[in-house]
Amino acid sequence: MKKIYLFALSLLSLVSCGDFDEINTNPDTPTVVTPSFLATQIILKTTESTTGKWFIADSWLVKQTTFTEHLEWYLYNKFERTDFDDYSILTDADKMREIADANESMKEAEKKAYEGLNLFVRSYALYGMTMAMGDIPCSEAAKGESDAIYAPKYDTQEAVFESILNDLRKASDLFSEASSFNGDPVYNGDPSLWQKAANSFSLRVLNMLSKKENVGSINVRTMFEEMALRPLFTSEAESYQRVYSADKSAQWYPFYWEKQNYWTYPFMTSFIVDMMKKLEDRRLFYYAEPAKALVSKGEDSFDAYSGVNPVLAYGVVQDECANGLHSAINKRYFQIAEGEPVKFIAYSEIQFVLAEAALRGWKTPQSAKEHYENAVRAAMKFTAEYTPVEYRHQVEIDDAYIDQYLQGKAAFDANKGLEQIIEQKFIGSVFQLAFNSYYDYRRTGLPEIPIDPQTNMNEVKDQLPLRWMYPEDEYSRNREHIEEAIERQFGGNDTPNDVMWLLK
Repeated sequence: MKKIYLFALSLLSLVSCGDFDEINTNPDTPTVVTPSFLATQIILKTTESTTGKWFIADSWLVKQTTFTEHLEWYLYNKFERTDFDDYSILTDADKMREIADANESMKEAEKKAYEGLNLFVRSYALYGMTMAMGDIPCSEAAKGESDAIYAPKYDTQEAVFESILNDLRKASDLFSEASSFNGDPVYNGDPSLWQKAANSFSLRVLNMLSKKENVGSINVRTMFEEMALRPLFTSEAESYQRVYSADKSAQWYPFYWEKQNYWTYPFMTSFIVDMMKKLEDRRLFYYAEPAKALVSKGEDSFDAYSGVNPVLAYGVVQDECANGLHSAINKRYFQIAEGEPVKFIAYSEIQFVLAEAALRGWKTPQSAKEHYENAVRAAMKFTAEYTPVEYRHQVEIDDAYIDQYLQGKAAFDANKGLEQIIEQKFIGSVFQLAFNSYYDYRRTGLPEIPIDPQTNMNEVKDQLPLRWMYPEDEYSRNREHIEEAIERQFGGNDTPNDVMWLLK
């Protein structure tokens, strides 16, 4: 027994503390956080879509579709509180940059790529939150670990936008000098595509600010014209987007039927169906199914498609859809596992932005008409590419049709150019560019979204809400600063109808 005991002790002595740690290390779990690991996490977060019905929620708000399971607030324009979850992106992005900077073996060109990515995703996250709420923490945001600031001050919305624009310009400069980097599931680490994304996104931001002459020290028109001359997206394939795959369940399209059970409830509205019928826009056949009550007219006939009036009382909407009077969404949205890529910043969108800027007289690479046609053509080709033949209802969208469309009812007319640009941008945004159409509407009043005071759940009965309210937990953990921001902006109110600086 003594020999056995001594033998066991000798084995334990051979397994040193370091050896024991090595034996107990899970080979599938990363023990060192690398910049590439954090880059993957950050990029996936900024291109993430909610699975199930909330994936299509912004289409309820702008009245592209309705939903018949039960009444959802966006269907009738009710806003509640949002959250600050995207600040986690800033924390991870800062950590990614710090780890890259501390890596003595990493080349400077690769460090610049990670620094550029940090600035891009920071701008992207801050833009989303300030557009939704107004003033937000910016200069002191995500500094809990570095500076022990756990209750950051709220910067004015103007200061937030100035920071976003300066960071996007700097990100563009960094990507122009950067090398490829690891951990990128969107552009495979190509800095030239990231530079295009930063430049293209800056044009969206500046366009949202087009009613302002200056934002802090930045002249909006001057910066727009500068960024418009830098490399931009040249095709829809270069868009900042998430591409899905049928190979693994984690990579399925967000509305694929095996990921959710809401696929029977979405129906098209009369607002967008009538808009497309007026233009004889064949994308209707790719977006929708024939109404059951009208299918005898032929699946390739515009007469077989109908949208429900989205401002009717909800019970009426449910009854009409249940009776087969209106068109459900095209089955491709839930029957194809890979679906279509979901775009967050799109080539077609930026071409529409350039067309709008050209209408204002700002310098752009091409004319308003050319940018408009580039955008419409790209948006139509995207829809055609990702709609298999069996879901096209025997109707084709090809180059000949697009040429005819752009020379016919959708032909560009500078006298009504803004209405056409926003309308075409709206049609191309179905289940894409979440909430971008709402922000365009909030900015321009176009397209004229139907509102019925009798069914509108917003407190101001003749309009859509203007913002989301601040997170409830801010009142307990950062009361001093949030109350200061609300008093500064809205005279002490925090409601969905308060007017933020951007809209004044």
